[in-house]
Amino acid sequence: MEIKQIKFQFKGARNYVHGTDMFNTMIAAYADEKSLSNIRFSVHGFVHKLHCQLYAADTKEALNSVPDVRARCQFDKNGSTKWLVLTENDGDTALDERYEYDEDRVISLCSMETDSIILTQKSPFSFIETIVAMNKQLHQQLFPEVIGKWVFTQIDLETDLSDRENLALRFMHNMNYRLTKSDILVNGTKVGNLFFSLVKS
Repeated sequence: MEIKQIKFQFKGARNYVHGTDMFNTMIAAYADEKSLSNIRFSVHGFVHKLHCQLYAADTKEALNSVPDVRARCQFDKNGSTKWLVLTENDGDTALDERYEYDEDRVISLCSMETDSIILTQKSPFSFIETIVAMNKQLHQQLFPEVIGKWVFTQIDLETDLSDRENLALRFMHNMNYRLTKSDILVNGTKVGNLFFSLVKS
């Protein structure tokens, strides 16, 4: 098992580490010149501390003893599968570090269709930040009557992506608001699925 120390910053006025930052950090820790494939990332709880630990192993079972997992990720690389989990550092004494993030900049570059949202210009943010902001807007348009907060829960991707244009999302399923599913499209081709959950206020 390999353990890496990770340090985050909060986005804007948020008091938790955004799921997109967890995804970017976990993928970046292992995505070098070799592309990753069959990526599956899921959030299991909010992260409120800036110092975290990233555990990686070559078997899923090797991580079973890691307590209080906040996020999981698995992917294939060089013909083998790697499993990762993220936990908070209990001794975290980090200062309140933040950076600016205005997801409305993404929304202003999008157009809506009946059950889809389309990015019409290049996004200023990363791939995952862009599609999560798009999906949040799509959900707010499709379900304006619901009370609560739409939260990024999971993403499945065929390969790691850095696209920031020619992106679209197509809403597919709503499992009683506990989990929703949207297709991720790049240049009109499906490359994965994005899942959200509604957290009641």
